[in-house]
Amino acid sequence: MPRYSVITTCKGRLADLRRSLPQFLKQDDAEVIVVDYDCPDGTAEFVRTAYGSVKLVSVRNQPLFNASHARNLGAAHASADLLAFLDADVVVADDFLQSLRFPAGMKTYGIFRREEGNSLRGSCVVRREDFEEIEGYDELLTGYEGEDLDLYMRLRNAGAVAVVLGTERIVEVIDQNDDERFRFRPGNVQKQFLRGQLYQLAKETMLGALRAKKLSLETRKNILEKIDMQVESLFEGEKDFELTINFPDRYRRGLLKRWEFSTAVTVRARRI
Repeated sequence: MPRYSVITTCKGRLADLRRSLPQFLKQDDAEVIVVDYDCPDGTAEFVRTAYGSVKLVSVRNQPLFNASHARNLGAAHASADLLAFLDADVVVADDFLQSLRFPAGMKTYGIFRREEGNSLRGSCVVRREDFEEIEGYDELLTGYEGEDLDLYMRLRNAGAVAVVLGTERIVEVIDQNDDERFRFRPGNVQKQFLRGQLYQLAKETMLGALRAKKLSLETRKNILEKIDMQVESLFEGEKDFELTINFPDRYRRGLLKRWEFSTAVTVRARRI
């Protein structure tokens, strides 16, 4: 069994994948998984023909790119203990994985330093058991909504510590313009990101108050429904955002059986 599973997704990025995939395949003790997320460029055929050792996951009838769904599909086909999510535009050195260092006996995940001009934020390395414990990426985040930041928040909430990975073994992050970046995530991407950040904040608040590592699908859908009722007016600066979340009391109160106790927290946002 390999130590690493390198997982990359492709939706209209075959030109980038042609440059990054050969380097992924040079990594020692690693398998490579490519998710062709209904790519219009013929990614599946290219990978199947040129690189038979790659685990190929093909998705059809998905005109828009859901990065969370795509990455979760890749993780579902992984066999290694460490999952390395690397975007198709990230070209790594031959010994990239060998250079990674994680503290032994600690619950950690690896992220890259945020540097001006690069797009490494979405790439990370996480232990499979930690990834599965929080049920991976949140697939309700379907647009440009910060699914990577949401994952990191939930890993932290579950007790994992971020290890900052250096960029010395990154050969190149292939440049892309906004048209290329948002091609399959149409609509106002700033509004999408605002929606995602409100959702992440509400989830983080609930997870902390409940001392939980995950929320049910029903709860998460309910949060998004309430956010969607307000996000347009918040984005246009017409009205501030306010979401009050009620929590039932978790303790029994002895003789006070005829009384109900609860806690409420409020998430607020406004345009300045």
